[in-house]
Amino acid sequence: MLPRFEHRPRLSGIAASLVLALAVAGCGTVVLTESGALTRYDRLVSSDETASSSRIFVDPAALATTRTVRIVPTTFSEAVAPGLTPLERKLVANAADRALCYELSLKYDVVSGRKADLTVRSAVTRIDLTNVPAAGATIATSAGITIASQLGAGFATTVGRIPIPRIPIGLGSLTVEAEALDSRNKQRAAMVWGGATNAFTNQARFSPASDAYDLAGEFGQDFGFYLATGQDPFKAPLTLPTYDRVRVTTLGEAPLDPDCEAFGRAPGIDGILGDYVGAPPEWTDKGPAEGLPGAARGLR
Repeated sequence: MLPRFEHRPRLSGIAASLVLALAVAGCGTVVLTESGALTRYDRLVSSDETASSSRIFVDPAALATTRTVRIVPTTFSEAVAPGLTPLERKLVANAADRALCYELSLKYDVVSGRKADLTVRSAVTRIDLTNVPAAGATIATSAGITIASQLGAGFATTVGRIPIPRIPIGLGSLTVEAEALDSRNKQRAAMVWGGATNAFTNQARFSPASDAYDLAGEFGQDFGFYLATGQDPFKAPLTLPTYDRVRVTTLGEAPLDPDCEAFGRAPGIDGILGDYVGAPPEWTDKGPAEGLPGAARGLR
């Protein structure tokens, strides 16, 4: 087990079978795409989890020699989600970048404004919006889980958070295509990631972008972990979150790498309190730090 890389817990045996049965009945729809956002798709292989699917590729030798990485802000065009406002799309894209930057900072030097060994770029290619009336009905009966999207549902349950299931109507989903390119623009890692909201572990909010916002953070965690360790994130061993993970990704304190400030800080206590009442992400998340290198959005 790598001491500095924590990942959301995976269940096994009877517990996994039960979760799978429940999740199938109460999940959004996972769809993997090939939009042309990646330089190549022919080396991708499938890897799946209960409520997520992916196709992945990595060149371990390239990762072994990597010291610096640069994150190009995630693109999320209006054509993919015409039902969202520019601000909502901005926050979803930035949630992916913020989580990605944290994971990468555990191993690499994240840089901006200069060349890096690897350049990471991502694009949101598909989304199912959250059904706001259905989410509202759930909010009326449950405070839900407030930290599962960053630390994992397994951690949330260990601290006594038992959610009331959401109404399984209009649950959101998200698909992101991402890759890491070397200095010669050669693909050294790639992932097509599709995630769906789970009626049992994902927080309901009064926002059509709320599920995509949470899922974007999960994507960033998965792809960042993959790039930092070379391990399949869906087969990662059970680990507990470190103090730094809680401090940065939940409490919203300063990131480990100063360049990650470009993507702003997690909403922290305001976000936790906002989740209790189902507040939209834009009420508590300030988004990227405008004016800092790397903070420009990939919205089209």
